[in-house]
Amino acid sequence: MNYNKRSMRTAWAFVSAMLIAGCGGSETDNDSSPQQGPSTPSDNPGASQHKETAALDRYSFANGCYTLEAKGRYLSADPQSGQYSTTGDATQAAAFRMRPTRLGAYLMMSGYQRNTGEVGRFDLLGISDPAGEFLDEAGNFIGEVSYLVAGLGDTTNLVLDPVAPLGDALRSIGESLEFTGDQIGDTTVNPALAMVDAPSDLSVWQLQRLGDQQQYTLASDVTGLMLSAREDGLALVSPSVIDETGAFTLKEAEGCNHYPEAELNAEVLDSQGPATYLTEVDRFRKVKGIDRDDIFGFVDTHSHISAYEFIGGRVNYGAPFHRFGVTHALHDCEAVHGPWGATGFVELATSGIGTHDTQGWPTFNDWPRYNSLQHHQSYYRWMERAHLAGMKILVNHLVHNEILCRINPQKENDCDPMESILLQIQRMYEMQDYIDAQHGGPGEGWFQIVTSPAQARNVIKDGKLAVVLGIEMSKVFKCGEFLGVAECTREQIVERLDQFYQLGVRNIFPVHKFDNAFGGHLPDLSTGIGIGPILYAGNLLETGHPVEFEQCPENVEYTGGEPDQNASLQPFGLFDQLLYQMDYLGERFPETPEEMAALDPRRGTDQLCNRRGLSDLGDFLIEELVRRKMMIETDHISRKAAARILEITRPLDYPVINSHGSWGGTEALRDRIAAQGGITASFGGTREDWVRKLTRDGNRPRHQDLKVGPFGGAGFASDVNGIAQLASNPGTAEDEAGLYPFTSIDGRVRFDVQTTGDREFSLYDGRGVAHYGLYPDQIEDMIRNSDADPEQVDDAINQLFTSAEAYLRMWERIESAPL
Repeated sequence: MNYNKRSMRTAWAFVSAMLIAGCGGSETDNDSSPQQGPSTPSDNPGASQHKETAALDRYSFANGCYTLEAKGRYLSADPQSGQYSTTGDATQAAAFRMRPTRLGAYLMMSGYQRNTGEVGRFDLLGISDPAGEFLDEAGNFIGEVSYLVAGLGDTTNLVLDPVAPLGDALRSIGESLEFTGDQIGDTTVNPALAMVDAPSDLSVWQLQRLGDQQQYTLASDVTGLMLSAREDGLALVSPSVIDETGAFTLKEAEGCNHYPEAELNAEVLDSQGPATYLTEVDRFRKVKGIDRDDIFGFVDTHSHISAYEFIGGRVNYGAPFHRFGVTHALHDCEAVHGPWGATGFVELATSGIGTHDTQGWPTFNDWPRYNSLQHHQSYYRWMERAHLAGMKILVNHLVHNEILCRINPQKENDCDPMESILLQIQRMYEMQDYIDAQHGGPGEGWFQIVTSPAQARNVIKDGKLAVVLGIEMSKVFKCGEFLGVAECTREQIVERLDQFYQLGVRNIFPVHKFDNAFGGHLPDLSTGIGIGPILYAGNLLETGHPVEFEQCPENVEYTGGEPDQNASLQPFGLFDQLLYQMDYLGERFPETPEEMAALDPRRGTDQLCNRRGLSDLGDFLIEELVRRKMMIETDHISRKAAARILEITRPLDYPVINSHGSWGGTEALRDRIAAQGGITASFGGTREDWVRKLTRDGNRPRHQDLKVGPFGGAGFASDVNGIAQLASNPGTAEDEAGLYPFTSIDGRVRFDVQTTGDREFSLYDGRGVAHYGLYPDQIEDMIRNSDADPEQVDDAINQLFTSAEAYLRMWERIESAPL
């Protein structure tokens, strides 16, 4: 990951401040209020829909093309000399693509040259770093600001006084002798205003409006010095003495290159068309019995967008966004997995594809693919494509496992469970702000974190994606247990629960992979030698005791694990492979799966169920979650504990959730959850298998108040980035030829083959659902190529596209439940 890591205390302060400001709301400046309304998708991401002059604010220039003029002088560019200067001739003015790096901050790109097989060369206004003193390979500033300022030399008009925001620069100008000359051997050492060839912190400019005028200042993000357009060229000056030569007017221009980005390959046919109710005659594109006020679209009930920071980081390569875009977010996994992926032991363990070409953008020769589990698969543009196809709600589960983190030799993040989740929350709000920045200001982006069903409905009706934050981890609230003794108190539970609630979390798994202070976990019973015993050994290390089994209730089918998701991939479960390859218990760990099987406490018996149910602290947690009207997930928890949760919540008419398939335990338990008004969802699949899952989950006996017309509503779980493969696809080249272009279910958007860089991603090239942006294609493939009965396919689509409304009705039922 290409982020400078902050301390977790900083993360907490950062996100708290954002929430106080309204979850990424407008900053305290002289800007006009952001213009409301859905963004128009295009393959120039977030291209600014230019506002009327009177309504311009510093966010309005996002991804637009502009010239800059101050006091009759225009910024000009000379690619041959690699310099920027000024000119009085408007026809010689350089046109800049204004690419946001965050709200109110921009890269100023005057050109971009694509090089096949390489990242490409940018022409950006920035400060050079010829001696490599100030930047790391990812473009992060790692130097000392004072020495940078001192070294700017004759290109900078430095007028320093006690109020100038340069701090130690006064001291360093006298001390920094290494910048007194221009050369050390053949190396130019003086940083200067220049045309730099790659995005970096030294090419980011903060844009601020001057009072009520339509003029703006540009300040270097790192130094705080301000850009000045003078007759003798460009200069950087102290903010305390800036004059009219630093007051810029931005004028719309033509001829800018597009900033490199993943494409949507989606054409909006009717941006004002019906988003909730269908009138098309195509039998696959009409929903019967749906009210016009109902939300039409689907929910992904279980995802891990922020998992690039989990278990210490540097395991899952890539990120859902980066301030410098796709060229940095999905560049080259050698940074984590080593040359040809040879040292990426976690990737080798979980994907089973051996070494691989590490190059990402722009070639993507080997990754992403549906079963490459340590390459990020939910880049924000790919998610936007799914949103355009009808995804209205996304539940992102913040995920962590302390044991895995502590044995991760590459980790760079804190393994403390609370700190890990706080960092991921911070990243999610940064992602929201980044997407807002691409679309013109706070609240303008299509990705909006919500904390109530009413807020979710407003966001969806505004044409945006409602994002719900949840937590799935083995030691939630740091409440593990050792030898039956809880590692937390009731007071600590309340304090930590309140902290996460204030940060926007609304969905909680009480238990995950190991027993904890709240109850027992659901054992992993996937087929294969030694799968369960590895986790049993982990549970022993975490809790000090083995998993204690008992006979399951009779006449109830047990479906622990997720064999339809992973069984055909390799003999180990994916999570177990990870533990095994990391030599979980060192010398004490068996050397072979056969030796490990001897540790299986179920060996020679038919006892399958964890005897630990919900503890007294578990009862207390459920009561506190109900008090706060939070959503309760029952996956990964023992059958006895799940039954106890239903026992507590049923008298309150309080729904609970089974969000990702058979990790919910048994079909009987899932039926009980649906009958109580909860959501049951399964993993996204292929063709008739997906049809079967959707119709099964949507047609469970359902609480009548939560049905959508005649449909129960069945979303799906991607589990993206959660050490779980996405769906494959059995299609052929002939299927591909017949699929594209296709139109979204609501008839509003036409899709073609998704392209990122030089790679066209198809379902039928062996990569299946290689990334999140291919779910629209997979839905269309299910409609056209499933062997299921056409009426069943109709029902499956109806269940899927009523799932967002069903999810909101469940959430509203939770909010109305009596205390």
